[in-house]
Amino acid sequence: MKNILPRTVLLITLLAMPMARAENLLDIYKLAQENDSTWTAAQANYRANLEKGAQGRSLLLPVVSANANYSKNTIEGTTTNLITGAVIQGKDEYDITGYGIQLTQPLFRAANFAAYAQGKISVSQADAELAIARQDLVLRAGQAYFDVLAAQDALDFARSEKAAIDGQLKLARRNFEVGNATVVDVHEAQARFDLAAAQEVSADSDLQSKQEALTTLIGRPAGVLARLTSKIGLPKPDPAEPEQWVKAAADQNLQIKVQEFLLAIADEEVNKTRGGHYPTLDLVASHGNLDQGGSALGLATDYTSNQIGVQLNVPIYQGGYVSSRVREAVARREQSRDSLTLTKRQTVRQTREAFLAVTSGAVRVQALEQAQVSSQKALESTLIGYESGVRTGVEVLNAQRELYRTKRDLSQARYTWLLSRLRLKLAAGTLSEADLGEINALLSGV
Repeated sequence: MKNILPRTVLLITLLAMPMARAENLLDIYKLAQENDSTWTAAQANYRANLEKGAQGRSLLLPVVSANANYSKNTIEGTTTNLITGAVIQGKDEYDITGYGIQLTQPLFRAANFAAYAQGKISVSQADAELAIARQDLVLRAGQAYFDVLAAQDALDFARSEKAAIDGQLKLARRNFEVGNATVVDVHEAQARFDLAAAQEVSADSDLQSKQEALTTLIGRPAGVLARLTSKIGLPKPDPAEPEQWVKAAADQNLQIKVQEFLLAIADEEVNKTRGGHYPTLDLVASHGNLDQGGSALGLATDYTSNQIGVQLNVPIYQGGYVSSRVREAVARREQSRDSLTLTKRQTVRQTREAFLAVTSGAVRVQALEQAQVSSQKALESTLIGYESGVRTGVEVLNAQRELYRTKRDLSQARYTWLLSRLRLKLAAGTLSEADLGEINALLSGV
C-alpha cells in the first residue's frame, strides 16, 4: 500500500501536466526569420544597398573642406656695408600660421545627375530584392517542413511494412512446419523482410538528413511537427485560367522588377559616362587667413582673403578613355535588356509549370486516395484467400507492398501539391506569410 500511493500521485501529476504542443508551420517560419543566415544576410545587404541613395544624393550637395598650417622659420645671413665695408651677421626667427575653408557647390555635372538617378533606382531595387528574399524564406520554410514530414511518413510506412512482413514471415514458417506452405513462401517472406529492413534504414537516414536541413534553417533542432489532417481539400487555383496567372506574373513577379531596375541603372550608366564629354560648372567660395611673423626682408604680414565665384572645366581630350567607357556602358545596357527578356520568358514558363503542377497534382492526390482504398481492399481479400488456401504467401506480400507504396506516394503527393501552390504564388509575385497560414490551418494539433 505504501508503494501504490506514490505511484498514484505521480500518475495524477503526469496526467495533469499539459502536453507539449507540436510545432507547426508558422512556428518554424518565425524561427527561420530569427535564425536563418540567408535571410539575415539579405537584410544586411538591404541596409547596405539603401546607402546608394544617400551616396547618389551627396554628389549634388556642397563639398566643404578646411586646412590649417603652422611653421617655424629661421633665417641666418651676413650683410656687407658697401660704404664702410663692414660685415654684419644676423639671425631672425619667426612663425607662420594660416587656415582656410572652401565650399564647392556643383551647378552642372551631368555625370552626378545620372549617379543621383542611379542611387534612387538602386533603393527601389533593394526593396524588391528584400521582398524576393522574404518570399524565398517562406518557400524554404515550407519545403524544409514538408521534407521532414514526408521523411517521417516514409519511415513510418517502412516500419509498418516491415512489421507486417515479419508477421507474414512467422506465419509462413509455422505453416511450413505443419506442411501447409512451401519453402518458397518462407524464402520469399525472408527476402522481403530483409529488403524492408534495408528500406527502414534508408528511410531513417533520409529523415535525419531532412531534420538537419531544418535545423540549419531555424538554428536549433525542431520538436515534434504538426502533421496534415487525414484528408485535405484540393481547391482549384483562383483564378482558374493559367493565362491570368501569367499576366499577374508579368505585372508583379519580383525577379522581373529587379531586372527592370537593373536595365534602368544601366541606362543611367550610359548617361553618366557620356557626362565625361560635357563641361562642369561649380560655385566656389573660400575664406583664408595668413599670419607671417617675418620674412627674408624682415617684414611681417597678416591678411585675410575671401573669394566667391564660378569655375568652369571643359574636357578636351583624354586619350579616348571617355569614349571607350561610353561604348562599354552601351554594351552593358544591351546585356541588361537581354537579361530582362530572358527573365520574362523564364517567368512565363515557370508560371505555367507551377499552374500545371497544382492542377495535375490535385488529380494525382485524388487518384492515389482511391488507389489506397483499393489497395487496402485488395490486401484484405488476398489475406482471406490466403487463409482459405486459394492465395499464396507471395501474393500477400505483393499486396502488402503495393499498399504501403501507395500510402507513401500519396503522402508525398499531398506535400508536393501544397508546395506547388506556394511556387505558383511565388511566380505570380504574391507569395506571403498569409499563404503559410492557410496551409497551417490544415495541420492537426494546431
